[in-house]
Amino acid sequence: MYFSSFVTTLQHTGKVTMRLLQQTDMPTVCDWLKQPYAHFWGMQQQTEQQITKAYQDIIDTPHHQAYVIEQNNNLLALVELYSPEHESLMKAAYEVEPNDVGMHILLAPNTAPKRHFSFEMMQCVLQSIFAQNSAARVVVEPDIANSKIHTLNKRLGFVHTQQIQLGEKAAYLGFCNKAAFDRHSQLFTDSLAPLQTDYVIQPHWQWANRHLQAKALTELVHERLLAAETTKQGFKVNVEGGYFIFNGRAMALNHIDIDEPSLCFYNLNEELQPLDVLHFFSMQGPALGLTGKRLATYLEELNATLASACFKRENNTLTAAQLANLGLQKIEAAMSEGHPAFVANNGRIGFSKADFLRYAPEVGKPFKVLWLAAHKAVCDFAHSEYFVDYPSHISDELDLTTRDAFNTALKAQNLKPDDYLLIPAHPWQYQHKLSVVFANELANQRLVYLGEGDDLYQAQQSIRTLYNCSHPHKPYLKVALSILNMGFMRGLSRAYMAVTPAINDWVFAKVSQDQQLAGANFTALREYATLGYAHHTFEQSALGDTPYRKMFACLWRENPNHNLNSDEQLTTMAALLHLDNNGQSLVGEWITQSGLSSQQWLRAYFNAYLIPLVHCFYAHKLVFMPHGENLILKLKNSVPVGAYMKDIGEEVALLNSTEVLP
Repeated sequence: MYFSSFVTTLQHTGKVTMRLLQQTDMPTVCDWLKQPYAHFWGMQQQTEQQITKAYQDIIDTPHHQAYVIEQNNNLLALVELYSPEHESLMKAAYEVEPNDVGMHILLAPNTAPKRHFSFEMMQCVLQSIFAQNSAARVVVEPDIANSKIHTLNKRLGFVHTQQIQLGEKAAYLGFCNKAAFDRHSQLFTDSLAPLQTDYVIQPHWQWANRHLQAKALTELVHERLLAAETTKQGFKVNVEGGYFIFNGRAMALNHIDIDEPSLCFYNLNEELQPLDVLHFFSMQGPALGLTGKRLATYLEELNATLASACFKRENNTLTAAQLANLGLQKIEAAMSEGHPAFVANNGRIGFSKADFLRYAPEVGKPFKVLWLAAHKAVCDFAHSEYFVDYPSHISDELDLTTRDAFNTALKAQNLKPDDYLLIPAHPWQYQHKLSVVFANELANQRLVYLGEGDDLYQAQQSIRTLYNCSHPHKPYLKVALSILNMGFMRGLSRAYMAVTPAINDWVFAKVSQDQQLAGANFTALREYATLGYAHHTFEQSALGDTPYRKMFACLWRENPNHNLNSDEQLTTMAALLHLDNNGQSLVGEWITQSGLSSQQWLRAYFNAYLIPLVHCFYAHKLVFMPHGENLILKLKNSVPVGAYMKDIGEEVALLNSTEVLP
């Protein structure tokens, strides 16, 4: 377990060495231990001789060792490593495992603050431990009052599971393995990756206009709102103020696959004009039923969609070959197309540019959700009959140190924690809606703001569904987000939350008990727990069903990682439409990697996706909303072998059935 020295290079601190403590280090170490910030070490009243002897005893003990981290002969931190199996207090406090390694760390006095210094010192220690034993489980027992170290521990991947008593010291017990540490280290590195924020530039704008104009023509011809005729020059579509000429393929259901580089627009004077999708809808809007405020709103959504396309063009530069072997979240963030049938599919009215760069799915930047306490008189918790109750659920979602801190905050306001439910909110929702529209609820303490949680989440393509990057085994979280996107406000209602778990239980039972669906590895991801807040001001019948009733609610959805083998891969089905910046398709790369023909690959895809959906309808009268974002494919050797249906509660229907429902 122990070693003489370890050398690593940290992103901000640079090259450092962790080596055994020496007698020549003791004057500096003694000075640190006597500083006020080191009071948790309990050595402030000891003499230098006493401290030196204590550390000599540690050095002489075979199951305990002391180190320092240094750089250019300057000491940066004091570290202790020990075997919990040989510590009587630890053995009495919890069930010790063979690979457990205990650690303590004390940083040098903060005389010249350095960015990310404490994180990187802990990172060095954990790297050294896992370099010696990749199966190690690192154990910490921070003082229960040392909130700063609790926060630091969690940033590195520790989970605090219980309170323990070590003599006179009340402490939390926390654990971290290599997988958790590696994941949190990568999240830290990714969070510092620069983004190009000047992405709305002429070349990208021209490309985005051409792409969106082609998409608009394809959809409007398919919907028979415009007509395409065949000419010697190619397809021709007459519109207000001119006509489009392009090459393409006529396909089923009146679809035209447009060759985008060939797309040209001529005005009524037969003059070639630059493509401008905003001008197109401004002119064509009235004929499509878009006028006044509705047209203005649609033009705003188009502008935002074009800007988003420019961002993707500038920042999402992974090739199809690179993307093909990455994980679900990398694929989620890299998607180029979005909803295939909606032209203005990235409107997100309500987001500023700063909001976009922080919360948009294509940016892929993890963020923390905010937590509030909602009084039980105005907040309901519903859950699946197959899953645990609220206390167990919230203990799985929040670290023990965080739950205790939230309870302490409530008690400080003379409130009883047992009277409240803890409910998460999207940061944008709190800043723009809850803090304003729910001001009366906050003033009367029916709602209490608590602060950030610990885990980092990444927005999925649906914007309001969030994936837990810190702990990928945890469920998805779906929250209300009162922005306008693709025609409606992205809220969640209390009424919908109340019945969602029961709907999911019923659908899951139907699907899971069907042998044909099981054979196709087709299943549903259950939305198994919900919280819904009742703002009585807006619940009055006189107001009707407005977006104000959908501002504060959430649900938790199963995570498909639980059923994933090491040789399998997950992807959003939207990836089948993805083209990289060179025009190469992701699905084409998977087909190449699979070694199958296109027909064989598509047969496997239809067996995993289409046939189960048709079977659900004919066997059970069940229909879903099976668009690309609503379905996750499971691949093995780049071939579809299963599918997960999601958004069950909101987007499932039972047709023409006499079956009695619960």
